[in-house]
Amino acid sequence: MNEIDYAKLLEITVKSQEELDMIPDNYAGKIFIKFGTRLLPAFVNKMWKGYVIACGNSSVVAWGNSSVEAWDNSSVEARDNSSVKARENSYVVAWENSSVVAWDNSSVLARGNSSVVAWGNSSVVAWDNSSVVARDNSSVKARDNSSVIACGNSSVEAWGNSSVVAWDNSSVVAWGNSQITNFQPTEARIQISGNSRIVYNPKTVEEYVSFYGIKHNKKTGRFFKAVHRAEDGTLYSDYNHSFRYMIGETIREVCNPDVTKRCSYGIHIAHLDWALNFGATWSNLAIIEVETDLDKVVVPVTGDGKVRTSEVKVLREVPLKECGAYGEMLARRRLRYLLGKINPSKT
Repeated sequence: MNEIDYAKLLEITVKSQEELDMIPDNYAGKIFIKFGTRLLPAFVNKMWKGYVIACGNSSVVAWGNSSVEAWDNSSVEARDNSSVKARENSYVVAWENSSVVAWDNSSVLARGNSSVVAWGNSSVVAWDNSSVVARDNSSVKARDNSSVIACGNSSVEAWGNSSVVAWDNSSVVAWGNSQITNFQPTEARIQISGNSRIVYNPKTVEEYVSFYGIKHNKKTGRFFKAVHRAEDGTLYSDYNHSFRYMIGETIREVCNPDVTKRCSYGIHIAHLDWALNFGATWSNLAIIEVETDLDKVVVPVTGDGKVRTSEVKVLREVPLKECGAYGEMLARRRLRYLLGKINPSKT
């Protein structure tokens, strides 16, 4: 067998575990996996610089910090801290702290502390402590202690102690002890039974800090904000790129006190999950923790979790790995982006 010069290959297709294991750790091209069955799957246990794609009818188990894209009719089992993007008619089972982005008609079974973002017509069954963001026409069945944010025309069935946040035209059927947070009661469709309950958008700062678990001492509270991080480490606003945030600095802005205005002038801050979702698509996302006087916080009556204030002190940049499974997924995405800039041949 001739020796392969991997440095000259932009992509490679492997049809056996031996061929997959031979690929060097620093390989920056695309790896297409076209082997594996449910009984004898392909095993991916490391993170290459390029993309790993399971295609055809292949079956793959992803371990460690590995990253895999599932295409066609392939199936992937994600474990540990692995990351999977599911497309077309692929099927993914997510365990432990793994993260999945599901597209098209893909289906995902989420367990452990796994995190899933569902798009298109994808379907998700969430168990244990898994978390799901459902968008477009996706459907989710939430069980145990799982949590779901439902947007667009998505539909959710909530069981056990699961929690759901309902937006737009989403529909929710709740059972057991599940909790539904309805941010737009005139639009979202919710049916409850058993001990399940509906809670509504916090209307005061006292309700807000209690509902979202904001750390406070009754006078000041600690909130979060999604900002961009430049290559030189500068932290700047998404709305105004010339607006900088420096650690230790106190920033003041004129703030609109009208609670009927959901989005208006002022310094916008939020709870951690809102900040993560707001900046989820940015390649240079950074989360900062800020402190503000509670009596300066404006909570819009039709808000979505975002509030505003006239003054904040920037306490620190929060490492994404401190932000739960979803934050870890975003951290891995940022790492892949940075590796792509260093090794552009991966794209």
